[in-house]
Amino acid sequence: MYFREYDSSSSTLKEWAKQLNVVNKGNYPLYSTVEQTLSHWQSILNQNIGTNTFGLSGTAEATISNWKDKLNVIYNK
Repeated sequence: MYFREYDSSSSTLKEWAKQLNVVNKGNYPLYSTVEQTLSHWQSILNQNIGTNTFGLSGTAEATISNWKDKLNVIYNK
């Protein structure tokens, strides 16, 4: 499974939600804003990984870029 960025943050999170829901058998909902989604997912991802690996950066785009690399390391071992 490869996490990549799409043409918009909302498109990226929509695709990631599909992938994460399959691999974690969890619930990665999409909220009305990208920022709300990232904020909620931050706690879920940190709980699943067991550390505070996922933080929020200054912008949604920066957060997604940072998380993309981390998700690919975690799920493509």
